Amino acid sequence: MDVTTLKAMIRLLDDPDEAVSQALETRFMEEGEDIVDDLEEIWLANEFPAFSSHIELLIKRIQKRGLHKRFNNWFHQDQPDLIEGWVLVTQVQYPGLKIEQVRKTLSDIKLDAWLMMGGVENDVDKIQILNHVFFEQHGFHGDNSQYHYTDNSFINRVLERKTGNPISLSVVYMTVAQSLGLPVFGVNLPQHFVVGFCQLKPGLEGIKNMKIVGVEEIEKALFYINPYSKGQIFTKENVDAFLKVVNVTPQKQFYHPCGVKEIIKRMLRNLHFSYGEVQDLEKQQEVLHMMKLAGMSDELDGK
Repeated sequence: MDVTTLKAMIRLLDDPDEAVSQALETRFMEEGEDIVDDLEEIWLANEFPAFSSHIELLIKRIQKRGLHKRFNNWFHQDQPDLIEGWVLVTQVQYPGLKIEQVRKTLSDIKLDAWLMMGGVENDVDKIQILNHVFFEQHGFHGDNSQYHYTDNSFINRVLERKTGNPISLSVVYMTVAQSLGLPVFGVNLPQHFVVGFCQLKPGLEGIKNMKIVGVEEIEKALFYINPYSKGQIFTKENVDAFLKVVNVTPQKQFYHPCGVKEIIKRMLRNLHFSYGEVQDLEKQQEVLHMMKLAGMSDELDGK
């Protein structure tokens, strides 16, 4: 839709004929996110002050509908991209966020680690180098003072602030590790989230593109890493001890890496809780809708 047509339609928003207003609304929604930039320019220029609030609401509705459609498409892929999924979760709060910005920042961290690794072959040494780059050079750390702060769930804010909760730091860490060809995957512990350095099944040992490796192709975790505690390395026995402390019966899923969709589901749970803590009920409802799209309806009874 050209801008002239868009402005003409805006002028008709106060038409007393309900059929006209409904037809306009339908047309705007059909155009979708392609017209959001133009609507924002018109809104910022305050060309139609009488319609300012209506334009703002229209932008939000179009963005919300577009986000839900994109998230639904993402979730129904066989092997969705984790960072893309996290960007979609983040767009609940930051609808204008572009994935290219995120990938550029992650690529810069990878490059710094890659330059230091050189000819290093030992797996533990590689992780120690990554830890140095990630925690010392780039300064990532756990947010101990505002654990449930909503910004800890948004990828752009985690990368800007260099801080986050266990799952957000783990996802940034494992994404950088995987881009370096390291078999590092997320492990969904109760009340915590870590990553595991894994052994792939026979025939996959030489693979470099870890993004195409499914959890069913992982033999086992050789050791674990806690990005929330500056990359602390620990063993299966430490996981056993942790489960005893939190009084949870050991299950296979607590030792084996989880899939991308499970990671995004946990992020949605965290964000739903965080919005509840700050009483942002409108955003909380948006997250609830995304949870339903993710097939989490069983968890939402009564909400």
